[in-house]
Amino acid sequence: MVGVAGRSKGCVTCRRRKKGCDLKQPICGQCEERGIHCGGYDNDRIFIHHDSTPRYAYAIAGPDHPTTIKNSSRRMQIARPNEGGSTSQLVPLRSSNSSQAWVMPSNFDQVPQAFSLAQSAYREKSVEAFMGMFAPATDMRSMSHAGKEVVSILPQLSASDEALRLAILALGTVALSSQTNDAELARQGRGMYGKALVETRKALQNPARAKSTAILAIPPVMALFEILFGAEANTTRQAQSWLSHAEGETALFNAHGPEAFAEDVAHSFFVMGRYRPLIAAVRTRKRSIFNEERWKTAPWKGRTKTSEDTLLDIMAAVPEVLETVDRFGALSPDTPEGQARDLETSSKCWDLHNQLQEWLLVNQDEIYIPVDVEPTPIDFANFHSASLTVRYWTLGLLIYSTLDTACRIPNTDTSCTHPYRPHPRYFARLIARSAAYFFREEFGATGPTRFSFPLGNAMLYLMRDTMLDRGYLSLVEKTWNDPKMPKAIQNFLNSLRLSVK
Repeated sequence: MVGVAGRSKGCVTCRRRKKGCDLKQPICGQCEERGIHCGGYDNDRIFIHHDSTPRYAYAIAGPDHPTTIKNSSRRMQIARPNEGGSTSQLVPLRSSNSSQAWVMPSNFDQVPQAFSLAQSAYREKSVEAFMGMFAPATDMRSMSHAGKEVVSILPQLSASDEALRLAILALGTVALSSQTNDAELARQGRGMYGKALVETRKALQNPARAKSTAILAIPPVMALFEILFGAEANTTRQAQSWLSHAEGETALFNAHGPEAFAEDVAHSFFVMGRYRPLIAAVRTRKRSIFNEERWKTAPWKGRTKTSEDTLLDIMAAVPEVLETVDRFGALSPDTPEGQARDLETSSKCWDLHNQLQEWLLVNQDEIYIPVDVEPTPIDFANFHSASLTVRYWTLGLLIYSTLDTACRIPNTDTSCTHPYRPHPRYFARLIARSAAYFFREEFGATGPTRFSFPLGNAMLYLMRDTMLDRGYLSLVEKTWNDPKMPKAIQNFLNSLRLSVK
């Protein structure tokens, strides 16, 4: 609360958590006992976003004048004593337009009420921008229970761990800079992201913090940052950075152990986060720990799996099959070794085919199956149905294209059907037809980021024969060239393409 005596004396972390602080130096006893980062006793330098029609505008007067704090509905006057003739001003940094990025001076804590209000306003706007990126309203309406729980708990968790707080503020700040075309805000946000990376390394070295729930929220936030704001044109670095966060998420899950994710909040983070490490495993074509039976059972102790949970159980086996194809695919099918390996790989693929068909039979009411096969855009009933359907199509594309490889069907094959199983081209074309839906403006960054992996795999397949699939490729090209298509997503997909070996 503003104006509570002694508030400014506690460490930054205790004030943020609204807990009593014992003022122990250099690290307070409360933080040390809980194994969390102690922010110390000096207020951080922060900045406040201020646009041309602000809800909040702050002006710090000189030492002999009151401090004025304005917003759209009220004006407050806070008396400020003269201390040694020093001045305290809110200094505007360089700005690319009428918007300003404001930096708080280090002695601003001499006006704790104003600092508290300014700090709260900054965090509110940054977190608001972050949540708009992380979970737009359209996504929240159709989001699973686990997803809603993760979104609702993030602000609370950010108050308990400095690394997560910095990651959220970094993403929110750069998001604000994109909304206002403010280069200085972008610079500050990227600097904060660098600090978040450093703080995350510290957290992982602290046993208590490394096993906390808050640490589980960091990789998805940082992965989203890399997709949206980590672009380096015509390089693989963006894809590699995203991949490192996904692999880091696997390491965090493994460090906790599967039994730890039977608890409510941890379970929600696990079921929401398992998809990214599986994408990374497919990308690197290395078997995943999530294909082990314990990872498919322990986190759901006393629970019923959703359709998405069971679909990802099937997906967990795909990287191992891809690894086998990569390792032995060059063998001649005429050799006994090659024939035996092809037979083994084919057997695994047929097993996945049977699992996928069983999943479809049980969950056919939850996904969309178009009647026509023409190169026309596909519309979905809602975002949840679209996401689940496209994940099913992506899994079909991966399984059946791998089975083609094991069966020595060449990449130049122009067929569109197989006698006894679905053809991978069928799924690639369906994904291409879905591009316009996921890139709708109403889905914000969530639509494109969720669609990037399916689209990347579909494009890799369709580019095998551009003439045969030109109608479907043109649908993607039309969406790609739309002025509303996020440049960040274009850069990320291009980075993924360049990173394919």
